[in-house]
Amino acid sequence: MPTNMLLRSLFIATVSSNKFLLIPSLHLLSFFSKPNRGFLFNVDRNPVLKAILKRTLYNQFCAGETEQETRACVKQLKDLGFKGVILTYAKEMVFDHKADATNHHTSEKSVDSKAVVADDIDIEAWRAGTLRTVDLISEASCSRHHRTTGGGPAVSHAFSRGELPPQQMLDALDEIAVKCKERGIQIIVDAESHHWQQGIARTTLELMRKFNRDGKAVIYNTYQAYLKGTPAVLAHHMAETEKSGFTLGLKLVRGAYMLSDDRSLIHDTKEDTDNAYNGIAQGALRQQIGDFGASGSSSRPFPPVNLFLASHNRDSVLSANKLHRQRLDAGLPTVPVAFGQLHGMSDEVSFSLLADKGENEVPPEVLKCTTWGSMGECVGYLLRRAVENRDAVDSQANKFSKFIACVHSENSSKRLSHLLHEHTESGKLVITRGDNVEAVQNAYVVILAVDPSQVEATLKQDVLAQALKGKLLISVAAGWSRENLERLLVDANAPEKDEERRIWILHTLPNILAQVSQSLTAIEDPTPAFPPKYLEIADAIFSQIGKTMRITPRLMPATTVTQIYQSMRGTVEMLQSGVHPGGLKDQGISAEGCTIGGVMLMEEMGMRGTQYHATHHQTIAVAKRTSRQQ
Repeated sequence: MPTNMLLRSLFIATVSSNKFLLIPSLHLLSFFSKPNRGFLFNVDRNPVLKAILKRTLYNQFCAGETEQETRACVKQLKDLGFKGVILTYAKEMVFDHKADATNHHTSEKSVDSKAVVADDIDIEAWRAGTLRTVDLISEASCSRHHRTTGGGPAVSHAFSRGELPPQQMLDALDEIAVKCKERGIQIIVDAESHHWQQGIARTTLELMRKFNRDGKAVIYNTYQAYLKGTPAVLAHHMAETEKSGFTLGLKLVRGAYMLSDDRSLIHDTKEDTDNAYNGIAQGALRQQIGDFGASGSSSRPFPPVNLFLASHNRDSVLSANKLHRQRLDAGLPTVPVAFGQLHGMSDEVSFSLLADKGENEVPPEVLKCTTWGSMGECVGYLLRRAVENRDAVDSQANKFSKFIACVHSENSSKRLSHLLHEHTESGKLVITRGDNVEAVQNAYVVILAVDPSQVEATLKQDVLAQALKGKLLISVAAGWSRENLERLLVDANAPEKDEERRIWILHTLPNILAQVSQSLTAIEDPTPAFPPKYLEIADAIFSQIGKTMRITPRLMPATTVTQIYQSMRGTVEMLQSGVHPGGLKDQGISAEGCTIGGVMLMEEMGMRGTQYHATHHQTIAVAKRTSRQQ
């Protein structure tokens, strides 16, 4: 890798991994991405601002502003060993579901849905820029992306109604597809904001029907695995493939519009998205998706499919490549597959794929996707790349590198130091006394694990609530609901829409069996606005000490009933490890808690004496039976 590319990557990684640098950077980039800024904040007109962005973000993720710069970047990427480059013209729109508004860099004209425009300047500009992109691509070495909303308001308006675009745009698409097919260039139609996706998918389906013949895909449609409705869309397209006899071009991604799309359309957890992505990818490689390729009376033949897996997830792409090789070696049916990662991101995944081959085997087809266009045209794309870097960093938050334990007494400090001396000596664990505020300020996630009687006093400490802003607070304190905890912090908390300043509270109930990794931790379903990444973090934390389950808020008080089996199993393990029954009982109770209340009630009713006498008589009976047998 060239030195300048390496240094730039290190700079981007440093900013992306530091919350105090990344968040202001994202706000600035979002500000610059808005169209019609004055000279001072216009990324195309202000030479100083443009130079800063060009030498950092732009050169990291984009190919060039001119054809000469773009050709040089394409050559550099191919020289690194990639099969080819996926080149995109940056002109696009992004629909913000929350704001119900469009952010674009096209003309500001309004659109009359009944009017027929003979010569739309936005469509013509998109056509010209796209054809220039085709000219930048060497024959049979690259693919190219379409972002069709770059055709302007008339195109996006049609897409928002689920319709085909104006005839001028259809003619432009046909012209580009013919030229690409002649040159052996594949076209990948990008997924965009869900607001327009139905119209884009309909248009792409018609292009595939026309150009994807003879078992080879010229046109690929992009399917976003994080959308709950993607399997239904894919099933419909496969049925059309079966009926009309064309080849389905299937490009699979996880998705890139989480910040702007309607959150209810997206899977609730990252795990669900991963399962959807891997299910479609491996199903295509096995030639079995739904009824297609299945066995039984309802099965349907698997149609011709060309697969392109675009992913930064190392496990997903390596397991897919392994499955593909295994099926080829065994002579089992499969589909052609290629892989792609974005320019400037996940180079370790790309190079791992290139190296993932046996002796005398041809490496898999790996491509890099990059974008070209002016700074103003690319700034929206750069913002999405920066957000993806942020989410990639957040997804690694499960792998915490440092822990801070805040204790009250010197005895607790000594006990933890003795039990976890390896971690304290390595610096991974820091034990503090009497300074909760500083510990919270230095933390990413805070676990509130104090006696229930001490919750209010702990959270009411001076400026502690301020230190919690923008962070995840996980409560394991029994008897304290999320609503009650929020009431304690109400004076300092921000509205839910202010994600960066909100204190995000998650109510959980683990149990003492965490000591032997047999806890069954109940995690209360949070509010709809709760960031999914924090649920993933909580799942990752409590999965280390047993199992987790999601519980609706109204059922949290009764959740201990569902934990009985897991509790009995864990109790046996603790007793077998040498824990005395009396000690086990004492570890599971706290002052003013519900457990001690139950124990006191049993004592008052003479439960201990009754149990003793029953056990005593059972022992005598066993001894008599043994004596008779002898």
